[in-house]
Amino acid sequence: MNTDKPAINGVLVVLALVLFFPAGIILFVIRVRKHRDLSYQKIYDWAVVGTAFLIIFPLTRLIFTNEINQLFFLLPGVFLLGISQWRRKRLNDRYKLYRNIIMEQGIKSILGIEKLINQRRGVVINDLKRMIGRGMIPHASINMYSLTLIFHQKGFVARAEDDHIHEWSEPMPVYKPSEKRLPKSVECHGCGSSTIVRPGESKACPYCDSLLSYPQ
Repeated sequence: MNTDKPAINGVLVVLALVLFFPAGIILFVIRVRKHRDLSYQKIYDWAVVGTAFLIIFPLTRLIFTNEINQLFFLLPGVFLLGISQWRRKRLNDRYKLYRNIIMEQGIKSILGIEKLINQRRGVVINDLKRMIGRGMIPHASINMYSLTLIFHQKGFVARAEDDHIHEWSEPMPVYKPSEKRLPKSVECHGCGSSTIVRPGESKACPYCDSLLSYPQ
């Protein structure tokens, strides 16, 4: 699935919401359901509805004389567009966290990344697919059988899961580690379980009460 392509075109949904509201609602619900695990497209789901409200707003001035009725469309439109921008910032922050986990902590397992990111597996996989496709995680592919990230050397021809051939010929971009320390998975010396510990934090293991500390 191409994570940069919406399930239903946003312009079509906006026009349906403006011109024939019930049909627009149906299209929007279908779009949202198909985007359940697509973080990037969820940003635009909010923007689509916000845009529809802002388009309807000037039309209400021809129908309603009461300003309260007009604001019913203006304020939600502005609010939803604001939510869209906020979710975009959060997604960009999550991309940075992915890169830290993969390139600094060396975690390649989807299950391990899923635990640290605290997102559904489908969301994590689609996020990583988009990052690979956009060059944010260069020279990589996802092995869906072992649920791991695989990195390929320069010039190596790799067969992706969709059976398309990709040849990496450009040099790998230089990765600059972030200065901000992020949560890490710490293995308990008492029972062997793993627990997320934040920088500077010490906590008891939830299984055996052994003291766990953030690694220096």
